[in-house]
Order: sequence, then C-alpha cells, then structure tokens
Amino acid sequence: MREAVFAELARHDRPASAYDIADNLSRLRGRRVAPNSVYRILDLFVANNLALRVESANAFLANSHPGCEHDCIFLVCDECGEATHVDDDEIAEMIRKIAQSHGFKPERPVIEVRGLCQGCAG
Repeated sequence: MREAVFAELARHDRPASAYDIADNLSRLRGRRVAPNSVYRILDLFVANNLALRVESANAFLANSHPGCEHDCIFLVCDECGEATHVDDDEIAEMIRKIAQSHGFKPERPVIEVRGLCQGCAG
C-alpha cells in the first residue's frame, strides 16, 4: 500500500490531498481505499522526508531530494494550486534563530507564500 500511495503522490505535479490519492487508488484497485489510511502513510512519508506537506492546502508533494533536510519554503498559487518548493538555507536559518531568540525550539519550520504563479499572474 505504501508503494502505491507513493507512486500516486509522485504522479502529481501539484500538491495532492489524501482524498485525491485515496480516490485515484480506489479507482485503480477496484475497491475503496480509506483516506485515513492514506493520511497515516503520508504522515510517515513526511516524517521520513519522502514527502512534503503544504500546510495551508492540507496537501502533499513527493520530495524530489529526500536525502537533503531543508526547511520547507513554498510559493503557493491561489489560482491554479501549484506549489513551488524553494530551498534557501539562509532564510531557514534566520527563521530558526528568530524562534530561538524568543525561547522557542523550532522543530519543523514551514513558510508558505500565497499569491499567483508566473503563469496565472501573466
């Protein structure tokens, strides 16, 4: 089941919800796949850096470089739903330092910038 969920997630070029993945797998398998099962698997993928979660959309992307551990910075298009993952260690470190200066221990910073992608803005 994990392999099927990952294959379905990787097939998407935009963030996919657990419901989208469950619906597509249900059609492929000819039997119902519960979204709760998919959520558990996706959470496992996120915990192991195989997938990234776009918090504001409650959706997931396959991690294109799972060997690298970066904080998530997403540019999320409000029109088409595209989410571009940006790696910027300088910004990520700055956010962590700000959190620490307030006595907060950052575990998993996620930064999302909502707006319009180049295709939708143009």
